[in-house]
Amino acid sequence: MGAFHACFAAPPPVGKVPAINHHTVSEISADLACSTRIPLAGTPYWRLTAKDFGLTRRERSVLRRTFHDSTEQDHWLPAGMTYRKRAYQLFELSVETMVFRPVADPPPYLQDTAVNPLAGGIERRFRVIAPDHPVTEPTRRIAATVARGLVAAGVLAADRTPKCLVDAHYMSITAPGSPAPEGKHRDGLIAGSAHLVERRNIKRDSGISAIYDGGNADRELAGFELRRPLDSYVFDDERVLHYTTDICAARPSYPAYRNVLLIGFRQRE
Repeated sequence: MGAFHACFAAPPPVGKVPAINHHTVSEISADLACSTRIPLAGTPYWRLTAKDFGLTRRERSVLRRTFHDSTEQDHWLPAGMTYRKRAYQLFELSVETMVFRPVADPPPYLQDTAVNPLAGGIERRFRVIAPDHPVTEPTRRIAATVARGLVAAGVLAADRTPKCLVDAHYMSITAPGSPAPEGKHRDGLIAGSAHLVERRNIKRDSGISAIYDGGNADRELAGFELRRPLDSYVFDDERVLHYTTDICAARPSYPAYRNVLLIGFRQRE
């Protein structure tokens, strides 16, 4: 089978994924431009922008270069899906002190088949980002900003979730390709976040992210397009589902990709 042509003859994603409401997209994209916020208690999802993280120009450059220099082909996708490269990093987090400790030799990454029908039930190993890699500090700072928001929202708490494992997935998708081949889904986490790092030659209105009510999967809560570096969203994985539509090249004869840092928080045993 050849490469997966997501923009032209994509098979339907796993599960029903309703069409994105483009009126919602416009409203939320505008809101992203002026978003610096601490979520209220009980908030199931929220959005952030570059100014919320305070990274230096050098840190942003290191983050961009990591996707080009330190990712490798994702061999765990089904045959023919060759559009994704990735790398992985793991931190241990004390919620009480907000101290993140990078793990040098992380165990295999495992998801249940209920949340990932494509690769669930498989102990997957990815290329590991070492603790002394220069990207560790900017990634830690991004994760710490997300963690503080999760505490404010009541998703994380020192008494209920004192110790967490924090996964950092460096995901590079080449167009045409699918950021969410498993369809509308949960990740099997406490919470997660997605952070656009670089978007090159991607057609407008492709790569649209959406959040759905976890209790009513047909109810779309929000749809938005991450356009600028570090446009981000955070979600309570136990309360909502998420999905991102396929990406297409604006100019098909030129390189086109969407690089996103995904952060996941799960209970440490």
